[in-house]
Order: sequence, then C-alpha cells, then structure tokens
Amino acid sequence: MVRSRRQISLAQQQRDAALLPLIEALKAEHPFWGYRRIWATLKYKDGYAINQKRVARLMRLHGLGVKRAVLRAKRRSTGLKPRPEHPCQWWGIDMTKIMTESGWVYIVLLVDWFSKKIVGHHAGCRSRSQEWLQALNMAIQAHFPYGVRDQGLNLMSDNGCQPTGTAFMRECTVLGISQAFTSYNKPKGNADTERTIRTLKEELLWLHEWRSLNHLESTLSAWIETFNSSYLHSALGWNTPQRAHDAGTKNWEKTPLAAA
Repeated sequence: MVRSRRQISLAQQQRDAALLPLIEALKAEHPFWGYRRIWATLKYKDGYAINQKRVARLMRLHGLGVKRAVLRAKRRSTGLKPRPEHPCQWWGIDMTKIMTESGWVYIVLLVDWFSKKIVGHHAGCRSRSQEWLQALNMAIQAHFPYGVRDQGLNLMSDNGCQPTGTAFMRECTVLGISQAFTSYNKPKGNADTERTIRTLKEELLWLHEWRSLNHLESTLSAWIETFNSSYLHSALGWNTPQRAHDAGTKNWEKTPLAAA
C-alpha cells in the first residue's frame, strides 16, 4: 500500500513562502547553521512563532541542510570531565590557526565552561607559551580584578608544548591556578573549548579571505564581543554566554559556600 503525502493547504503554502526568504538569508550569512539554530534565531531574536519541524521541513525541501560527518573516537572515555557549578571555576584553553596573505596567524582562546563565554584571546604570528600567557592574563584581568589566587580557578588544556612549558606552568603556580590536562582515555576532556573554536571557524575564519594579522585581529575582537553578547547557545537553553555568565555569577554569590 502506497501512502500519499499530506496535502499542504494554500494558507500554509503562503506562510512557507514568506518564511523561506528569511531562512535563505540566514543560511547565506551562516552557511554552517543547521535547522535548530535557524529556528532559534527566528524565534528568540526575530520573534517568529514557528516550530523546529517547520524550519527543518523547508530546509530539507530546498536543499538548505548541513551534512555532518559522524566521527567517533576510537577509544572510550574512562572518566567524566569536570562540570563547573558556577562561572570562573573551570576554563579551557586551546589554539587554532588560519592562513592569511602574509602568513599563518595563530589564535588562542580561553573559554569559561559554565557560561561558554570567551573570556580571553590572543592572535599573533607565533604560538609560544608567551602568547598563551597573554590570552590568560587578558582573561584574569577582566574576570578577577582583585586577584585570582585562592579563587578556585582550574585551567584545562591539552598536552602541547605551550601549556606544559616551564614559563606557563610557573606562572599558573604563582597565580594559584590549578592546571589539568586531557589524557588518552578522555578524548572529550577539552571538548567545550574545541567546540567554541569550531564555531569560530564556521562563523568567521572560513568565511573570509584574510590580508594580514591586523586585518584578522580587529575583526576577531569584534566577533568575540558579538559572540558573547548575542550568540544563542543551545547548551544554555538558547541563552547568550554573557547572560549565562552574569546569571551564574549572581546565583553563586548568593550561596552560603560562596559567602563563606
């Protein structure tokens, strides 16, 4: 028995025709967005009363979806990664690079795991412990104006030469920051930071031709500001990192443990 497709009413066809250009405009600006993020932007930012299924249907019919490669780690995790209870408890640090007309530019990001906020960054033509420390110092100055010692800050990184370098580890010890490193049996140990870097690539780095470090650096700072204040994050219930950071800090300050 062959089932016939449900006929779409004329009224719905008209609503779909009005909605499709909005979806196409968002896809043109953000080619790596899937239907969930398109839906969240239309609903929470633009105020359209629509559901995910409708957006998914239109994107599927018009070839606007995103094909994701399913990659699975060959090793299984033997432990759970830390789960922060409030902002500025667990930060992750990592780097990526992008080619410009004048050579490679290396970008270091620090991400707060509770709020997904990018708390510090650095872009330069080299990627040494010194550049990683500049990104760390930016984050500390912005979020610990009265000092970071005895504040319970933990920093997760991979086992690269920068975070395991003598200068970087010595500085963390002086500041009272507890370092933690990803291990062979924890392939998702720094996943929050790596996912933010992927967003940076999809939303900025891969979409433009970069002339130089100065060209990239100014654009990067503006993008990070927009990301923190406006990016709707699915892990935060479609809230923005800055709002989640502010709310988490406020709630934590009210707890007896924080006041002790």
